[in-house]
Amino acid sequence: MSPSTSILEEKFAAYIKAFNTHDTGLYGQYYAPEFRIHISAFPPTKDRASTLALFEGGLAFFRETIHPTWLLFGEHSVAMEAQMHSEALVDMDFPFPFTGKTYGKGERFVYPIIFSEVLNPDPGHGICKEILPGYE
Repeated sequence: MSPSTSILEEKFAAYIKAFNTHDTGLYGQYYAPEFRIHISAFPPTKDRASTLALFEGGLAFFRETIHPTWLLFGEHSVAMEAQMHSEALVDMDFPFPFTGKTYGKGERFVYPIIFSEVLNPDPGHGICKEILPGYE
């Protein structure tokens, strides 16, 4: 039996709320063990642990929150367009991967992103597909 759309919507809303706390332990629980991500300028991750390690390293440079602008739920999936609201926590003298620009400490910026996720609300499962940068 497939989960109802409302259950998927609730689970994804909880993930977005957790992600916006910047606590990898909190939002990492929503990723399936095989969750991976490929961000320009970084090698692809292989699993949840390597993805969270990448995010923990990135969080040293900037803080960001997800602001969905469009969501479409399927039987076991969600597609999302969102704006990532970011703030540089240090002087970033290297190009930020999603914008190609450098930022000074405290500078704020926004970039678009597209998520295509497979969701499984069962215990021990979660988001298990890639995040695709929407700027390309």
